[in-house]
Amino acid sequence: MRASKVSSSRSSLEVTSENPLPKSGLQKDEESQNDAHWPSSPATTILTTPNSGISPRQLLRLLGRLLYLLAPNCLRLFHKNGMPQVEKASSTAFLDGMRGMAAFVVFICHLTYGTFDIGHAYGAIPEGESPRDSSHGSLLRLPIVRLLYSGPPMVAIFFVISGYVLSYKPLKLMRAQQYECLMLSATSTVFRRGLRLFLPCFASTFLVAILAQLNLYKITEAFSEQMRGIREDHCYTQPDPWSQFTDWCQQMLIFTNVFDWSLYGGSIELDRHLWTIPVEYRCSMVLFLTHIMVARMPPRIRLSVLVGLMALGANWNRWDLCPFWAGMIIAELDLISIEQTSNRLSFSALATNTSDLKEARWHIASTTRQPGKGPMDATYWLLWALSLFLLSYPDAAGHATPGYVTLTSLIPANFTQMHRFWPTVGAILIVLSTCNLDFLRNKIFCSRPLQYMGRISFPLYVMHGPVIHTLGYLILPTTIARATPDAMRDFEMAFFKSSLVIILAVMWVSDIFLRMVDTPCVILARNLEKRMFLE
Repeated sequence: MRASKVSSSRSSLEVTSENPLPKSGLQKDEESQNDAHWPSSPATTILTTPNSGISPRQLLRLLGRLLYLLAPNCLRLFHKNGMPQVEKASSTAFLDGMRGMAAFVVFICHLTYGTFDIGHAYGAIPEGESPRDSSHGSLLRLPIVRLLYSGPPMVAIFFVISGYVLSYKPLKLMRAQQYECLMLSATSTVFRRGLRLFLPCFASTFLVAILAQLNLYKITEAFSEQMRGIREDHCYTQPDPWSQFTDWCQQMLIFTNVFDWSLYGGSIELDRHLWTIPVEYRCSMVLFLTHIMVARMPPRIRLSVLVGLMALGANWNRWDLCPFWAGMIIAELDLISIEQTSNRLSFSALATNTSDLKEARWHIASTTRQPGKGPMDATYWLLWALSLFLLSYPDAAGHATPGYVTLTSLIPANFTQMHRFWPTVGAILIVLSTCNLDFLRNKIFCSRPLQYMGRISFPLYVMHGPVIHTLGYLILPTTIARATPDAMRDFEMAFFKSSLVIILAVMWVSDIFLRMVDTPCVILARNLEKRMFLE
């Protein structure tokens, strides 16, 4: 890929989540199934140790505990008893894997789009260029391949996953006609949703303000200004700590303005990447209201109403709401599939091996279904392949990109965010098809690496911006003045090496943020609920 000249503080490439989605703290809170547990931390011991009379042995022990605290969870392979730590996957664990993969791609997008032109796809010929002059012939721009670094499609996947997860338990209660439990669950979820989304962002943006006062943003300001790609807003260093604090407070008021329904309402200069968090919150509230509206409808009518809402949402140019409603539809279809599958065998025959319906579903799926065979599996594999192509719709010049010209002409005229229409359709199809392909659902996205990525997906999304703007801008190579083939080759190699360091740093910081900030925020929200709500 070649460096390109683009100057904009806002771009279609500004992306998220999720949330964008053990399982990630975000998904734990959304499902409201398992209480979060904050393991005892060595930091507690460190903070309660007397300041005087520490022997060298105690000092070494404290140092060891501190190092253990800072060690990533992926390195903690064993319990204290020496046995491997293996967690049992839930029926929706695959969504964590999808969310983790999407969050990592968003991070790669933000890491690269300041230096390289990643908005144009293979063969694009924008206005003012001739086919001979076009510089968009890299194989990395091919459909599907470009999903390795394309951020906007991942936003749509985040939102579909959120719609699914936020609707899964309410739909189970609707189908069981447990309306009183549904209302209790709704009050709990609505109360905790804002705390769950905003509290970690308060912490991350406050850290940005601290780093700014330490001049870490000041010393990387020159690098930010010389970038030829998308120029993100770089946190301004205020003259004194009080001014920095008051500026942070003002931006938090903008960030939490839930009444601003503009498409990017709540976007703040401290970290533009967080623009999806207010969007996620507002769309969640609409989804919860939808739950109440359709709760007593029969499934067929409920699905029809949701399809109608999606059509209206597309007509209203609300690309953000459509994937949430689509996620709810997919969750209902998945519950129907689970019920049909569990009815194929007598539940009593499974009584000796399983304890509940969820385990029965896993047992039946693993013993009676052969992944990859049958006409339905072939159909879902075709849908999955089609979804990858639609997700690859370019962020720029889609109307001038081979393979997407006709699709561009089919986008509704009043849909102003054209680069989000087909990726949203692709996100819906990829979640739907993955739900029905056991190989992807139970093997690929439930693999340990992707499950770990799912656990840190929300912290990764929240923290990758500050790391890129500080450490990243310190070690990334500056844009070359003359892009000769040899110079570009050296530049790309230097960029690749620096990126490896940044990736490791972001993963490490995200892991620490998960344990020190994200999980405590989940616990705080639950404790506040217990104190403020009547039994």
